[in-house]
Amino acid sequence: EYGGDVVKWGTTHLVENARACHDACAAMRDATPRPCNVWVFCPAAGGCAGGREPRGACWLKHQPRPENPTGPADAPDNPWTSGSMAAPADVRGERGVHKRFHVVVTTNANPYQAWQVRTMHYWYLKQKAKQDPRDGQMGGFTRVLHDQPDGLMDEIPTCVVDRLDDEMGFVVLSRPNAFKQFFEKCPEIEEDYILMAEPDHLYLRPLDNLMNGRTPAAFPFFYIEPAKFPTLVRRFMGDVTITDADLAAMDPIGSSPVFIHKDDLRKIAPTWHDVTVKIKRDPEANKEWGWVLEMYGYTIASWLSGVRHDLRPKLQAQPPWDKSVSDFYILHFTYGNDYDLDGTFTPGKMGKWRFDKRTWTQGAPEKNLTRPPAGMDNELVRFLVDAVNEASASLPHWDDPTGMKRLGGKPAGQGLRRKDTASVSSGRPRAGG
Repeated sequence: EYGGDVVKWGTTHLVENARACHDACAAMRDATPRPCNVWVFCPAAGGCAGGREPRGACWLKHQPRPENPTGPADAPDNPWTSGSMAAPADVRGERGVHKRFHVVVTTNANPYQAWQVRTMHYWYLKQKAKQDPRDGQMGGFTRVLHDQPDGLMDEIPTCVVDRLDDEMGFVVLSRPNAFKQFFEKCPEIEEDYILMAEPDHLYLRPLDNLMNGRTPAAFPFFYIEPAKFPTLVRRFMGDVTITDADLAAMDPIGSSPVFIHKDDLRKIAPTWHDVTVKIKRDPEANKEWGWVLEMYGYTIASWLSGVRHDLRPKLQAQPPWDKSVSDFYILHFTYGNDYDLDGTFTPGKMGKWRFDKRTWTQGAPEKNLTRPPAGMDNELVRFLVDAVNEASASLPHWDDPTGMKRLGGKPAGQGLRRKDTASVSSGRPRAGG
């Protein structure tokens, strides 16, 4: 179901079939001020959107990049049919070891992020072991820890950097600063490319670098909409003039997942840090953008640095809104997943069966989590629970996610100067399942 700005309201614009909807969009390709370049049609006899949209509803829309349109592909109970007026972009990226990449994930040292990054690293190793031994593109892995050293230093390759002195109650504020310090304090990586990642990522298959040429490739987020906040975006552009057309062309992305050349990220990171701190300190921007302000910081910093991104909607799946593994590469388990015991999806209502990572903020999930109900039809949610169960069964000391119990409560590397701990990165890999 493609998103976009509405050119013609579909509830009262009824046509016979998808072809007629396509033709209606074609007839408005030159409409002003907003031409039609994507369309969405309801073919279901009982209507769409829970019956709120009648059969035959034809929504005409505009997206800034119709060659790579965005929108949920297989959300629960989604009968819509969508199409684009543009020829599809090549989203496969280039194969070959010259595009090998290094995964870089930022975390602090609390149990909540620790169990997630342990699970993530476990699945990174497992999928890397499956890739082509000669041409596979998955390279190294670094956890950039913006905190005191913890007990995972020997399990996960880690570089310790400084945490911001004042995160202003928003721990994600340290993320841009961590990437900035990655280039200042951490050992140089041998790969030319980086996959910017987060702890709540699971790898569904061996990953390919989806970049074409030097252009970064990023997952688009529907809620990052620079054009809807022209005053705020311009406030953080400094002396750079930005037109309405520029706003519409800005990347609707965050900082993860993103494939990028390390020299481009090296250029973006300081500006990303500075812009994000300014956004957080601005009462209006902080209120408007809230928990995604760091993502807006990255989008703005990329524009200021002259770096544009290609969009890759299939880079990441987000259950429960996505349902099938399909050709996704990453499972992002940021949303809660709620179902009744018969498997019925209960959005907005806590289910009798649920998986929500926020359940385990103080420690790791118990081993052998209950699998979803038999009638539940979301393949990704099943994969998620099975993946966590496999990691918990395979990784040692699962109930000690930060490893601090094993260290007697003392930080790893105690007595080392902060700049010295930046190079602690032994990371003895553990076999993946």
